[in-house]
Amino acid sequence: MRSNHLRQKPKSEEERFAQRLQQVKNTYLIGADEKNLAPKITAKSWIIVDSQSGDVLYSFNENQRREIASITKIMTFYVVLNMCRSMNVQTNNTYAEVSFQASSVGGTTADLLKGDVVSIEDLFYGLMLPSGNDAAMTLAENFGIYAMYQNKIKGKNPLIYFIQEMNNKARELRMSQTTYANPHGLNNKNNVSSAYDVSKLCNQLLKDDFFRKVVNTKIHFSTIQDEEGFTRDVIWENTNKLLYQGFKGIKTGNTSVAGPCLASYYQTASRSFTIVILGCRNQEDRWSETMQLLQWCLSQIQ
Repeated sequence: MRSNHLRQKPKSEEERFAQRLQQVKNTYLIGADEKNLAPKITAKSWIIVDSQSGDVLYSFNENQRREIASITKIMTFYVVLNMCRSMNVQTNNTYAEVSFQASSVGGTTADLLKGDVVSIEDLFYGLMLPSGNDAAMTLAENFGIYAMYQNKIKGKNPLIYFIQEMNNKARELRMSQTTYANPHGLNNKNNVSSAYDVSKLCNQLLKDDFFRKVVNTKIHFSTIQDEEGFTRDVIWENTNKLLYQGFKGIKTGNTSVAGPCLASYYQTASRSFTIVILGCRNQEDRWSETMQLLQWCLSQIQ
């Protein structure tokens, strides 16, 4: 004898997505269905977020506080961008001078020299493409001074004031696992964040057209005037190899303590995703592991 089967109303796309997401969450926690498990990767923590809504789709150790290396520069960009907007600074025809301290900071560099005069717009590219620690320091020093002058603040170190502004912005965005101790991300036990907090900051900046343009730029040409008045042309290439694999940003990072890190942005025809991975085994893994997480995420939500 055959039993009758009730035919249910087809689920909407939203209901199917919610059901699939719950299945994956249950699988990841319980291990009931191996094919739905997240890929095994070396990153100490990671997160995949819907870029538009900010909803966390999948994650691992997303609230773990860790050093984040040059991912720090995303906040440096955010603070300077906000200062420019609030003080009506025209970034293409406003210039900053590179100090000796900025030119000698070490680590990844935009090849800036003491006395160089560079437009603020170019410094944004020097900050994000070659991940210039010298560009980060130049922006922090100059905008620390500028902001103190505009707000009639005396007696403070401009760099310290700028870092305070970085932490103020982190609090405004409710980045509860984050504290900044420098504008570039070189090793410092007090310069920490989490994958979740980084994704929050990224999604805030992805609303801005200029930010999206900068982080999606593969190569940028700049003309710099040196302290003797001569000019030279420089070429900055983006350290983010995933720009050649369909991604549209955002920022690389790597130090001996933080390990290789990557914040990424990817768009499909109907969805967009922010992926942050922190503390990979090596620099090459951050590319392949981000791709693995993206491909797995897409397979789960189809």
